[in-house]
Amino acid sequence: MQKFKRLKSKKEIAFIFECGAGVSSFPIKLFFIENSDQKKSSVAFTVGKKNIAKAVDRNKIKRLMREAFRLGFSEKKVFFGRSLVFVFLGKEVVSFDLIKKGFLAIFEKLISNKN
Repeated sequence: MQKFKRLKSKKEIAFIFECGAGVSSFPIKLFFIENSDQKKSSVAFTVGKKNIAKAVDRNKIKRLMREAFRLGFSEKKVFFGRSLVFVFLGKEVVSFDLIKKGFLAIFEKLISNKN
């Protein structure tokens, strides 16, 4: 993730959940908020403990989500200037292809909402 930094602050993540907009496409939901600085962008990936009980599985899903974002969408200009939180909605571990399809659908919805 080149121009994105990792979003780690619980305070910032909670602010994005409360005040940000959301776009959903199973199994991924995106919460985002516009930043005042166009070059500052941050991203976080989360998986709920209630949906996926084992930490090994949660970490695997987060790795797959980060990889799907890095491969296809980290260079897209539509994400710059925003703080992003990607949330996994599924109840079981899914394949990389399904996660990538979810990211692609979210990207298309975000583009159509922007225009």
